[in-house]
Amino acid sequence: MSKTQIATNGIADDAVGNTKLDLTANYAFTGTITGVPSGLTKITSHTLSSTSEFNLNGIFSADYENYLMVCSGLGVTGSAGYFSIRLKNSSGNATSNYVASCINWQDSAVSGVQRSEGSWRLNLRRASYAATSAEHTPTIQMNIYAPFLAQVTKVNGLSHYRDDNNSQFYTEYMAGHNTNTTSYTDLNFVADNSQNVFTTVTKLTVYGYQKWHIKY
Repeated sequence: MSKTQIATNGIADDAVGNTKLDLTANYAFTGTITGVPSGLTKITSHTLSSTSEFNLNGIFSADYENYLMVCSGLGVTGSAGYFSIRLKNSSGNATSNYVASCINWQDSAVSGVQRSEGSWRLNLRRASYAATSAEHTPTIQMNIYAPFLAQVTKVNGLSHYRDDNNSQFYTEYMAGHNTNTTSYTDLNFVADNSQNVFTTVTKLTVYGYQKWHIKY
């Protein structure tokens, strides 16, 4: 008589290898699968509201070393300007020792700038146009390296935005660091001149990069 089910205690631990499984077949699982690297794990998806300052709290931890932050546009209303990004922990915002430089393309010209100030900017080269549509707002695609570790935090990323004169679009690559060797758990965002977030774009999402351990 053939058996369709084998008692759990009838199988030794790690006894079934890949030679006994059809690796081309589809398997349905009803439980939770753990221990499988996923590459990126979503940590938070923040809903933007009409405010001049907001925080993403508790996003950095020992679970991940590096992070990816994305948003289809984080723009200002009222007048041309920008959003500043600052590292933060339980002691408050880090307000100094930020360095960043960029290279950007606009209207067939290439230029760049370096800034050393109290925050990182999404758009370094120029202020962005006061948004009247989502088209104008600076995109965010920013990698943040080792913010939770007590060492220098580094960033790099891409942005695309309408310039403050409403004359052309800028595409910009930036990279920078903060020289503090401090552990941070949060990010602070603040608009210049107390402007508010342009809320047609509604989500800002942070992912953690899976830690990879190579065994030799």
